Amino acid sequence: MRPLFRYLLPALLVAGCASTTDVTTRFTDEGSHPPQGTLLLVAHTPEGNIRETWELTCRDIFSSDSLTVLLSHQELPLWYEGGKERILDWAQENDVERILVVELTHLLIDAAAPPAAGNQLNPMEQSAGDVQPTWQVGIGGELAKDEVPDALRQHGAELINANGKPLWTGIATTHEASNAVAIAKSQCSALRRSLREQTLIP
Repeated sequence: MRPLFRYLLPALLVAGCASTTDVTTRFTDEGSHPPQGTLLLVAHTPEGNIRETWELTCRDIFSSDSLTVLLSHQELPLWYEGGKERILDWAQENDVERILVVELTHLLIDAAAPPAAGNQLNPMEQSAGDVQPTWQVGIGGELAKDEVPDALRQHGAELINANGKPLWTGIATTHEASNAVAIAKSQCSALRRSLREQTLIP
């Protein structure tokens, strides 16, 4: 039994760090949108280390012989200060026609709610009053983090063109592990599968 356990233990440890993601489509534009050869990945988060880890991990998943993947933290290191318009200006200047933005600031989104006009999945499109805080004042005036199930988070995602027009929006529901790389792999594998099924990326 001991030799068998020696081989099973690494597998169990890997399984313990696993993360699975389900993608729910909320909107798909009815027009014709042939896949383009370049995609900009944008992790929407003020946390630079998470942004870099997510984008680097997901580049390998989306990249193929027919798709060149660019990363926002490399192409536009300070885009967060300029908001969405800075991304669109860069995309137009560099002939990048597809941008995938994924919300990673852990704002929960109600997947059952119908899509709002103008696509409100991304907080870049929301006013300050519409964005729910991640932290709240708790008992005694101390900051207390919102109660979010450790095993389940929902992240908004949208594929837009260089003019900012949404081509597809959805919700990535992730049963998280504590490993950021495992989470990114799970999310991007599921997003890639969904976008390819709708022929939005090659």
